[in-house]
Amino acid sequence: MIYIGTTENNGSAIYFDIYSAERQGRGMRISGTIGDGCYEGEVLVEVGRNDSVTFADAWLGGSGFSEFIDRCGSDVLEEALLESVREMPLFQARRSQPHGNSMSYAGIVAESSSMWQNLT
Repeated sequence: MIYIGTTENNGSAIYFDIYSAERQGRGMRISGTIGDGCYEGEVLVEVGRNDSVTFADAWLGGSGFSEFIDRCGSDVLEEALLESVREMPLFQARRSQPHGNSMSYAGIVAESSSMWQNLT
């Protein structure tokens, strides 16, 4: 779960709970639940060639969505979601090396690189 940097007028934090991540070409498609304690709905965040945010309730007419957007602002929320996905370590490693490369994961490994070099 990610608490994104957007807060509502009443001080409630907005959370993004990711339940699915899939690689898509040179980008990522992240599905999750977004909410603030009063509203909870599904969202799809796509980052790569074309960045986009799709709220399921915007298409399905779910209850409480328009009030949620009024409370937090759609432009600010969309940018915060895109930024949170762009900052994910997996996405950063994949962006520079789309076909994988063991050296591209050096920033993710917590141990010193000398320990791993001794094993090879």
